Amino acid sequence: MRIQTLPVLALLVLSFAATAEVALTQADVLGTWQIDKESANRDGSNARTSNTTWNIKPDGTLEGITKDSDAHARLDSLKAVLNYSIQDGKLVKQAAPGRSKMETCEAVEKSGNQMVLKCQTVYYFMSKK
Repeated sequence: MRIQTLPVLALLVLSFAATAEVALTQADVLGTWQIDKESANRDGSNARTSNTTWNIKPDGTLEGITKDSDAHARLDSLKAVLNYSIQDGKLVKQAAPGRSKMETCEAVEKSGNQMVLKCQTVYYFMSKK
């Protein structure tokens, strides 16, 4: 019986380590971040490229700017300012401008100037500029 529980415990420990998040601080997120791609999958498969930057400021605002390369688009860029905070090592931001609903995002990977941020339904693969 003891031999059978050891592999189960090892599997539980490994699965927890694989899903562990990275605790964020305000210093970690401040600055301008380029959203390289967005994906519904953690591994980045089936991702769509993005031409969006997030400028995260120390005053608790996040300025998002998306530029469109489509010559027939009605707007060539879209800018939105959202409120954010860091709570329990996670980024908590407005889900949409002018709305009170907040969305919690956690860093699932962070190394140097690269970060993968998981929000409710999407993973953002980001590079710090």
